[in-house]
Parts: sequence; structure tokens; C-alpha cells
Amino acid sequence: MSDVASAVKANPIYALVFLILSFAAGILLAYFRGPQTPVTEPLATETVAALEVAESDAPISVPVEAEAQPDPGVLKARLTDAEAKIRRLEQELVAVAEKQAAFALVVSEQRERPAGMLAETNAPAAPESDAAAVNAASATDRLEDDLARLGARPTKRGHLVTLTESELRFPVGAGTLDSARSEGLQAIAEVLGRHERLTARIEGHTDRSGSASKNLALSQERARSVKDALAALGVDAARIEIVGMGETRPLDDGDTAQARQRNRRVEVYLIEP
Repeated sequence: MSDVASAVKANPIYALVFLILSFAAGILLAYFRGPQTPVTEPLATETVAALEVAESDAPISVPVEAEAQPDPGVLKARLTDAEAKIRRLEQELVAVAEKQAAFALVVSEQRERPAGMLAETNAPAAPESDAAAVNAASATDRLEDDLARLGARPTKRGHLVTLTESELRFPVGAGTLDSARSEGLQAIAEVLGRHERLTARIEGHTDRSGSASKNLALSQERARSVKDALAALGVDAARIEIVGMGETRPLDDGDTAQARQRNRRVEVYLIEP
């Protein structure tokens, strides 16, 4: 080292060359090491800037790189796969629909089978039921015709036929019928004989002459006499009910002879079940 220093001092050219070489060596060293930048201050500056942006309401702008264009081959493969999945789903839906249709057919057959069996069971009886319905309708028509000829009046209690005192010819104050047959009783007996489902309710009525107790007993006796007459004409006595009403239900509240004659009567109600 001392030799170099002695040579530099002895010859100034050597000094210049030494300086040039030292400068060049410094440049080369700096080049290979790269630029040396301080780290602490920039990092702190970036951190503060990030905090300011986070606290601010302004929208954050982020540099967006240009979107990469998808590969056509990848898109085609994805499309093919999606189409295959759709075809599989369609096939599964068709299979499910076929199963549901088959199940519905089985249920329908099971429901129709008891109805068919019942129809087969009742098939022979159908003509009989039709005939019974026809017979019932015919019987109803005949009953209406008979009641119309009898002069019966429909009421809530039944079809009413009124037999007057002059028709029944009861003796004054007595409850025994005259030996001669009444045409009205004969007609009632015929209707009851043709329509056995009918029952009869016979109510006896008197006027207000005499005591109420005697009138009640007289009305009861006259109702029984009418029942006995119908039974003698062939009507089952079990189908006939008798009630004595006395003077409680007058048709005419007057005190004339005509009013009293109207009130002395026997009412026959023909009752359908």
C-alpha cells in the first residue's frame, strides 16, 4: 500500500487514474446492488393514506385490470355440460309424470271397483225398485182421487171429512146411530179399505146446550158409535182413534138453532203415515 501511495505522489497521472478507477468501481457497485430506498417513511405515508380513505365516505377507487377474455373452448365445454344436465332433468320429469299417471289409474280403478260391484249386486233389484216407485206414485194418485171424491179437506192434522148431525141422524141427546147406514160412513170405509196405510181419528162435537161434562160424555159416545160403524164395514178398529171434544170447539159461536146444529157434528181425520 505504501508503494501505491508513493507512486501516486511521485506521478500525478497515477492519482487521476486512481480516481477514475475508484469512481468506476463505485458506479459498478451501485449498479449491482440496486437502488437503496428508505422503507420507514414511505410505509408510514401509505398507512396514513389508507386510514384516511377508510374514514372517508368517498367511494374507494381501485385500479381494475383489463378483464381477461374467456377461452371459447372452455365456454363451449360448460355449455355442453349444462345442456346434458337439462336433458337428464327432462328425462327424470317425464319418468315422474308417467309414474304419477300410472298411480292415478290404479287409484281410479280401485275406486270404481266397489261401485261396479254394488251396481252389479243391485242390478237385478233395479226393475223391482222401479216398479215399486211406479206403484207408489199410482197409489198416491188413487188416494188423491178418492179423497177428492170424498170431499176431504187437507189440514195440518190430516184430510178432514165432516159428518153433520143430519147425515148421521143421532137421536136428540143420544149417542147411538140410526140403524140405517150413512152414505158418508160407507164412503170413508171404502177409502180406508183401499188405502191400508191410512189411519183415522174420530172427534165428536156437541153444542153448548146442557152441562159441559154431559156434552163431553155425549161427544165421546158419538165418536165411539162412528168407530163401531166403520169397523162393521170392514175397517180394522186398531186403525181408528176416538176423541170426545164436547162443546170446546164450536164452528159457530151464535145461539141460534142453525148455529147449534152446525156445532153438533163428527169430524173424521184421515191421516197418512
